[in-house]
Amino acid sequence: MIPEAKRTELMQQMQKSVVPDASNFQRLGVRNVERGVSPLDKPFIVEGQLESAALLDKAGPRYLFKIGTLLGPQTELYQKEERQFDVENDNNRRYLRTIRFDVPAGYAVRNLQDLNVDVKAGPNAAKPDFDFHSSYVQNGQTVTVTVAENYRQVRWPKADFEAFRAVVNAAANWNKVVLVLDKKS
Repeated sequence: MIPEAKRTELMQQMQKSVVPDASNFQRLGVRNVERGVSPLDKPFIVEGQLESAALLDKAGPRYLFKIGTLLGPQTELYQKEERQFDVENDNNRRYLRTIRFDVPAGYAVRNLQDLNVDVKAGPNAAKPDFDFHSSYVQNGQTVTVTVAENYRQVRWPKADFEAFRAVVNAAANWNKVVLVLDKKS
């Protein structure tokens, strides 16, 4: 429903909500935006390939890649007070993110294992009510990271709040992951 002239600008704004200094958009698009399409059948997909200096820091001979930032802002449940009420979400939701990046020639990532996280809540381990799972595959210098976050229930009893909190905080913790790129010797 967005006028053609505004679509590119809107897609860039969506990317910049996560990576504020995003530039040089080499690929940018959205999928499954047709009217009448259920997001349960075909999820809304935002795709982009861009450049950002804000995601990298230099620390001596190393580079620090703030990959966790690419999830965008995350809710944190670190409070220590006892939960007074059951959890009630506005709606069920699912996030599936794929991050692909190329390690620069002559460098290796020291801590790729930090990308592996698996936290679940619910009685069915095969299909938990809430979960956060991330993993990576490296093929040569290309690393593909998959991050899945699911909230399948709207309500969750306060008696089991710690399991729910662990899932939410797994996403918040992943948001802080920084990969260390060392120069190969």
